Amino acid sequence: MALMAMDDALAIFLTVLAVIVLVLDFILLCLHFLSIIYCRIHCNRKPVGLVREELPGVSILKPLVGVDPNFAENLETFFTLDYPKYELLLCVHEECDPAISIIKPLMEKYPNVDSQLFIGGERVGINPKVNNMNQGYKCSKYDLIMVSDAGCHANNDTLYDLVSHMTETVGVVHQMPYVLPRKGFASIVEMVYFGGAHARMYLGANAIGINCVTGMSSMMRKSILEDAGGMSELGKYIAEDYFMGKACWDRGFTVKVTSLFAMQNSGTYSLKRFKSRMARWCKLRLATVPPLVIFEPLTECLALGACTAWAVYFLFHVHPLVFFLCHSLVWFILDYIQLLGVQNGPLPFNKFEYTVAWITREVLAILAFIEALFDPNIKWRTGTFRLKWGGQVMEVKDEDASKGCRCYLV
Repeated sequence: MALMAMDDALAIFLTVLAVIVLVLDFILLCLHFLSIIYCRIHCNRKPVGLVREELPGVSILKPLVGVDPNFAENLETFFTLDYPKYELLLCVHEECDPAISIIKPLMEKYPNVDSQLFIGGERVGINPKVNNMNQGYKCSKYDLIMVSDAGCHANNDTLYDLVSHMTETVGVVHQMPYVLPRKGFASIVEMVYFGGAHARMYLGANAIGINCVTGMSSMMRKSILEDAGGMSELGKYIAEDYFMGKACWDRGFTVKVTSLFAMQNSGTYSLKRFKSRMARWCKLRLATVPPLVIFEPLTECLALGACTAWAVYFLFHVHPLVFFLCHSLVWFILDYIQLLGVQNGPLPFNKFEYTVAWITREVLAILAFIEALFDPNIKWRTGTFRLKWGGQVMEVKDEDASKGCRCYLV
C-alpha cells in the first residue's frame, strides 16, 4: 500500500513538472513572437520631431582600457557626432595605456569638440569600470550622462535617439547591443546571437517592463544617480548597469530601450572570446538574480526543447526525438525572422552560414552555462573577482582564481 502511494505521488509530481515545462515553453514562445513584433514596430526608427535648439546637453563617459585594431575608428565616431551640445569625457586608468596615443591626436584633430582626458581613475569600489570613469563623472556638467564602451561605433543619430526616449518619466534609456559585420565565422556567430537569441530576450523583457539594461551604451539622469548615492554607489557591483536601472525603478522612473542599436565593432574577436563573454554575462545574471540558476538554461532552445520533448512524451506519448527536432526547427526559423528584423536589410551571409552559426551558438550557450555554474570567478579588465549572491563581488588574488576558468571582457 505504501509503495502504491509513493508511485502515485511520483506520478503526480512528474505530471505537475511536465505541465510546468509546457507552460514555460509556451510563455517563451509567446515572448519570441512579442519580441519580433516589438522589433518591427519599435526598432530601426530614426528620431523625429526634435527641435535642435531645445535639445539638452549630454556628457559622454568613455571608459577606455587598451586598444584593438578598430579602436581609433570607433572612438573617432564620437568626435564627429551631429549633436548641438555634448562633452566627451575620456577616462583611462593608467598613464602607460596605449589608448592615450590615439586619444590625444583625436583631441587635436577636433579642437571644436568639448573633450577632456582623465588619467588614473579613482577607486570608489570593486568595479574597475566605475573606478575608471568616476573622475570624469564628477566633472560632468550636464544632467544627461551617457556611458559608452570602447567597442561601440556611433552614428550621427545616436544621441538624438537616446535623448528622444528620455521623457519626464524615464530615468534610463539604453541601446540593445548588436554588431557591425566583420570578417570571419566568429563575427557571423556574434551577429546571429545578438540579432536572434539575445534580441529575443532583450526586446521581449523590455516590451513587458522587466529591468534589462546594458551598460554598453546607455543614458541616465545624473540627478537620479546622485539621489541613489552617485556613481561610487555602483562601484560595489560588477553588474552596475542592472543596479543603475534598479535605482530608477525604485524612485518611480521607468527604463526605456531605444530604437537604434549599440553597434559593437571590436577588432579582437573569436569563438573562444565569445564563449567567455557569454559565460561572464551568465555569471552576472546568476549572482544578481539567484533563482535564474534553475531557469537560465531553459531559456535556450536545446535545453528547453529536450525538457519539453520529455514533457509531451510523458503526457501525450509523442515521440520525443520528433518533437525535439520540430521544436528546434521552429526556434531556428523564429530566430532567423528576429535577425532579419534587427538587421533591417540583407544579411552579410547566406542561409547555410546562418545554420552553422546558429547551431554553434546554441552549443556554446550550454558550455557557457556549465562554466558559469561551476566557476564563480571573473577575470575582468585589471583584476579577478568572485561573485556573491545579490550582485556584490570580492576581489581575489590571481593564485586563488587560477583554480577555475577565467572569463575575459571584450
